Amino acid sequence: MSLKEQFGKDVLLTGWGHSPFGKLVDETLESLIVGVAREAIANAGLEPGQIDEIYLGQFNSGMVPLGFASSLALQVSDDLANVPATRVENACASGSAALQQGAKALLAGTARNVLVIGAEKMTHAGADVVGAALLGADYEAAGKPSTTGFAGLFAETAKHYEKQHGPVGDVLGSIAAKNHRNGVANPYAQLRKDLGEDFCRTVSDKNPVVAEPLRRTDCSPVSDAPPPSCSPRKPPRRVPRQPRSGWPASATPMTSCRPPNATRLPSPEAWPPGSAPSAWPAWRWRTWTWRRCTTASPSPS
Repeated sequence: MSLKEQFGKDVLLTGWGHSPFGKLVDETLESLIVGVAREAIANAGLEPGQIDEIYLGQFNSGMVPLGFASSLALQVSDDLANVPATRVENACASGSAALQQGAKALLAGTARNVLVIGAEKMTHAGADVVGAALLGADYEAAGKPSTTGFAGLFAETAKHYEKQHGPVGDVLGSIAAKNHRNGVANPYAQLRKDLGEDFCRTVSDKNPVVAEPLRRTDCSPVSDAPPPSCSPRKPPRRVPRQPRSGWPASATPMTSCRPPNATRLPSPEAWPPGSAPSAWPAWRWRTWTWRRCTTASPSPS
């Protein structure tokens, strides 16, 4: 069932803006947010005064001292002075959670045009600060010392997988090489060099083990950037089956370094009504960590 059939209206992404990923030493969190927000509003063919609500997706977790970052979007224009701005936090899914809240505002009829932003400023902070901030998203590791950070948690998952299915080093190396090849063609990518499978599969001085069995090329670097904004004129072709709790359905599994089975998702019975992964198409289940800024509007009836 489409959004049009469920709610009498569709939601359209009508404009977008994007900064590059990477170590942006000349940018602040404020300049990143303001820059892409202005770009997205202009790309949508709107004026700032036509924005009814703003949602900012930002994890932060102490990497930036400012805890009220949603106010930074108001620096885009004086015309946004009295526009409601809300920060949304949901770990790696903060950007997509903000997008979801914007869609809900449009479907509820409380807004005609919504500005959705996702941004993080990380590279200025020390490794200890970033590591502690990211581990704050883990139920068991939060607040505890760690030499491997979140890479160590994913390494534990890889070890569980190896026990059941055998070595994963070459497979992970192939995946890393594929990702680097794709980065070459992406002007916004942080790493734009085709390293090749041999390099990504081999431990070396330039590709050391971060947390066994994960090498540097298997892990993500920290980055600065505010999210882009996609603007399809139509909703995705596949939409979730009608959830019992209403659309959009959402569930966030508890992150733990020692889950009962680190290689399998919980059974559908363990999820809240209407939010089991089996009820979500691929575009819903994917964790969106894009640095993005989007303007969205309901389609004309």
